Amino acid sequence: MGKTSADEKIEPLPRMADSSSMGEGTSKNILSKDEYQLAQLGYKQEFFRSLGLFENWAATFTSMNFASGIPVLFGWVMYTGGPTAAFTNWTMVGGLSFIVSLSMAEIAAALPTAGGIYYWAYKLGGSEWGPFLAWMTGWWNWAGWVTVVPGVQQGSTNFLISALEIQYPDAEVLSKGWFAWLLTSIGMFFAVVPNVINQKVLQWYFRFAIVIFHILVILYWIWFPIKASQTGGFQSGSGVFDHFYNGINSEGSTEGTDPYCWIISILFGAWVFYGYDASVHLAEETQEASEVVAKGMWMSTLSAWIMSVPTLIIILFCMQDFDGIISGTYANNWAEYLIQLVGPTSATAILALLWVDSTCATASCFMSAQRVTYAISRDGILPGSTYFRKLSKKNHMPINAAVLVLAMSIIITTAVIGSTVAFSAITATATIATNVSYLFPIIARQTVGRNTFEPARWNLGRWTVPCALVSSLYISFLVVVLLLPQVFPVTGKTLNYAPIMIGGISFVSLLGWVLPLGFGGRGWFKGPQRTISEEEIISARVEGEEEVVSETVGGKF
Repeated sequence: MGKTSADEKIEPLPRMADSSSMGEGTSKNILSKDEYQLAQLGYKQEFFRSLGLFENWAATFTSMNFASGIPVLFGWVMYTGGPTAAFTNWTMVGGLSFIVSLSMAEIAAALPTAGGIYYWAYKLGGSEWGPFLAWMTGWWNWAGWVTVVPGVQQGSTNFLISALEIQYPDAEVLSKGWFAWLLTSIGMFFAVVPNVINQKVLQWYFRFAIVIFHILVILYWIWFPIKASQTGGFQSGSGVFDHFYNGINSEGSTEGTDPYCWIISILFGAWVFYGYDASVHLAEETQEASEVVAKGMWMSTLSAWIMSVPTLIIILFCMQDFDGIISGTYANNWAEYLIQLVGPTSATAILALLWVDSTCATASCFMSAQRVTYAISRDGILPGSTYFRKLSKKNHMPINAAVLVLAMSIIITTAVIGSTVAFSAITATATIATNVSYLFPIIARQTVGRNTFEPARWNLGRWTVPCALVSSLYISFLVVVLLLPQVFPVTGKTLNYAPIMIGGISFVSLLGWVLPLGFGGRGWFKGPQRTISEEEIISARVEGEEEVVSETVGGKF
């Protein structure tokens, strides 16, 4: 980790006829309103800026992606609470997550930058607390997103392995940890593709992902009820809303009580309802970013919540044999649910479609991890920042950052080779780390940054404090719950490794800050590093305005 020197700064993007970007070779730079706002925050326009509200909304919506998010932990939640806990916790977590998205959207509207979470923490913390808060937020947010990628793709792999188990029930290789690791690694290579070619491919990817998503939702809403009426019928109301099951104890253990089991099942919804900042990480590629990014955050969360609750209810009412699902032996017992309802051939087809859909979700999560890597490298936080902050010359895509994210994701997913609970530990770690990174700016907004924060035109007004309070309490509660054991008795194979992984994140981030002899961040990291001078901003003209901008430059570091 080291400082960024002046000669290492990325050159500004030349002005082109088909994209809004800073001009060079003229006496006055011509900036679009988006570029000028970004310049006030201290950064040159480096990305092409051609994305709109749809892409920004889709970034968060496809990261949450409840069409595969419900099935990915469906078998797990059936034995950690059953249908009642699944419905109740999903509905509650979705509503609370919407409130969190509102708190974050208000800050995003005022400070729309890629990797914005840690930048927010710096601005809200001021000169005294800003550098430390930015450092911690940057590390936690980066660690969270880098962990999300293998977690989502491992869930996708479980769909594919389950499909193969249906067709080849005697194939021993399907139960091998190394085989799951291999499939997950291959899947992550597919997820990289739309994030390294160009922005047009990224736009088409979002459209493809939304189409696949809606195909699955239509199947859930229409085909599932038809098949249920033709087979064993529907669950009763009590079978859905009054059916609790505690299956977290084994080998005669009684440590996991019913209330404890109920609380643990919160991961079912929490694994889906986060990642609101995906919209933020496309801020520097989005037109009219100040308003669009904020809308993308809260609209995607709200639409996911509203659409997912009735979807889950339909799925629960169409369930045929609860006991068969919890006693299933597939990589994901959603396969057992499908076999009972639509038969093995159709179940295999749906699982294959879920693999595609979930891999699309991985691509969206990869996009966030990649942009965060680029952004914090631009400000010198990561070791090797000079390399990872570079964009490709032709299409201005953060390819080097993508290489790091892919390598880290492949390393993390090796945990599935030797542990039966590695998947849930990875998902818990990803959920904790990202949510903790949200907590830093949300709390700073109401404390050290209360008097200095300048809301944008879109803001929460008098609802700012209540939303921040609810968000902070929810995230704090969530962190504690996800650190708890998920299966009893606790052994080397059933241990929840999330506390160890979270401890590692805490150790690395704090050690990196306090290292002596000037190596620690506290000795050299003063916050985000300006990539555009005040003179360049003062001499610039905003597109559509007649006069040269001459007012005091805002957003100084």
